Amino acid sequence: MGAWGRSRIWLKRLVQRCETVGVARLPTALAPQIPIERWDVRPLAAMLTAASAVAAVAAEQTRRSHSKLSCASTQRVSLGPITDFEEASMREVKMEGGGAVLVHRHQGEFFVTSPACGHYGAPLRKGVSSAGGRGGPPTITCPLHDATFDLRTGQVVRGPSVDGIAVYKSEVKNGVLFADVPSEIVSGTGKHAKVLKQMAKRKPGDERVFALLGGGPASLAAAETLRQEGFTGRIVMITREPHLPYDRVQLSKALDKPVEKLLLRPEGFFKDYDIDVIRNASVTKLDTKTQNVHYMNADGQKESLHYDKVLVATGGTPRKLFVPGADLNNIFTLRTPEDAAKIAQLAKKGQKMIVVGGSFIGMEVASSLAKKGCDVAVIAMETVPFERVLGKKVGASFARKLQKEGVEWFGTSQVRLFRGNETVNGVELEDGEVLPADAVVVGAGVLPNTRFIEGLSLDKNGAIIVNPLLQAEACDNLFAAGDVCAYPAIRTGQRVRIEHWDVATQQGRVAAQNMLGKYQPFTTTPFFWSGLFGNLNLRFVGHAPEALDRVIIEGDVSNMEFVSYYTEDDEIRAVATVNKDPVAVACPGLRRSGLHTLFPTVAGLRRLRF
Repeated sequence: MGAWGRSRIWLKRLVQRCETVGVARLPTALAPQIPIERWDVRPLAAMLTAASAVAAVAAEQTRRSHSKLSCASTQRVSLGPITDFEEASMREVKMEGGGAVLVHRHQGEFFVTSPACGHYGAPLRKGVSSAGGRGGPPTITCPLHDATFDLRTGQVVRGPSVDGIAVYKSEVKNGVLFADVPSEIVSGTGKHAKVLKQMAKRKPGDERVFALLGGGPASLAAAETLRQEGFTGRIVMITREPHLPYDRVQLSKALDKPVEKLLLRPEGFFKDYDIDVIRNASVTKLDTKTQNVHYMNADGQKESLHYDKVLVATGGTPRKLFVPGADLNNIFTLRTPEDAAKIAQLAKKGQKMIVVGGSFIGMEVASSLAKKGCDVAVIAMETVPFERVLGKKVGASFARKLQKEGVEWFGTSQVRLFRGNETVNGVELEDGEVLPADAVVVGAGVLPNTRFIEGLSLDKNGAIIVNPLLQAEACDNLFAAGDVCAYPAIRTGQRVRIEHWDVATQQGRVAAQNMLGKYQPFTTTPFFWSGLFGNLNLRFVGHAPEALDRVIIEGDVSNMEFVSYYTEDDEIRAVATVNKDPVAVACPGLRRSGLHTLFPTVAGLRRLRF
């Protein structure tokens, strides 16, 4: 059966799911009113998304919420007259004891939450508070990294945060808003609790085995989602890392940060929720026909695991340069805490450090090295930094920033060879110029880790081809997420592969739901971020590789405070911001609220004011 035939089965099962939770039939608005082209996934994705939302809302109404904080030591505090809080807004309120909460008002309803994001603790008052839309809950979105939380439950809706935020019971009496807040929060002596959705544990009688290959954000998000959705079978995460899942995005920004401070969950978490993590294990073969994973354990012994369903989230391997001298000492790639520690050890003031690659990893490493006082030079094939992601116009502003920070930029250049005896001491370019080097960091992208898969065709880059449910088209019990996943974009239906942390995390959540038969399509708008030189905050939302030369820039480019809109015809397909938070996180909300098809039109841009 082809992908289109399976799509019809998905929709039929969604109807059945709605019926089981008390929805007699799907709303007529969900039925497509236009002819559906065979490979246009937009109407299908819209139906699946809306139907899933209807089912989820109905299911939520059948069970009690467990996320409101209740504690014997709470006290009722007055937060002020309701007239102090404007509709469709939020305001941070300082309580008499010194603590603070964030008050949101939407459609006449009040929500009281923690004022800090559950991700990195950024102030949520600078983010975007929304009433929700298309059946979605009211939310608050962090201004920095798109971490979004349900205002009713505090639970994570999307984004990179693994923890939710505290939500406090509120009540209006005689025109005054009151909230029940723990005493230590009122006094300012305690911290707001972090919220974790109720999770199941393994039951001995449930013999199902779900394998998660890889120890990154997608696997962790999948493991947690499986337990949160009530899965009681065995969960086995197999990773070649010696560590539990950690925050890899910090490696290029904080080279010398110890792995203990990067861990996303402590070891006890995995034990508490019966999530088996097999570390230092290298997968040698995934046999899709026999449903067996073969791997080498930490002791070098061969082992195998039979699975019922498997998620492949093995990430990528950094590209290496196949040029003479590439095996010399002090030439690094950056993927693990061990890699970062080796680079940090050599990153002393005055050391000559060469970075190969002008995109995110390369630029972030260059920034980190420059802050340590190193003499840094960046070699890239592109004309300007970030050219393949942001285009030449925006990239030119980062080239000027590099110059201002004392970082040399060698654009339209390639490495011919590395010089040195046992240790690198120079980099020779194709034009013959030689750059002295004490160390080299190569940040030239990654290749999907999929060579171990048998019985499944891959795309030209080695990625796994999946449908909107992140399910392999030729193997219905295999799912993919992260760097190894080539999925159909919601707007065009074209297969794309996005190498970003936020996307991988959300794909892990969606894949887990579909491993349980939830029929939830992946429709998240890609979002990524970067921080450079301690004062540049770059955000990018959308996906528009064909529109990089059609850009409208608003703001002060010379002072690195601007918004760039990437356009196609009269539509905006992506937005990049520099030091303009929270514009980027607001843009996807426009689509989710139903106000725009994806982003506002170019004509409508003149009417928007952020």
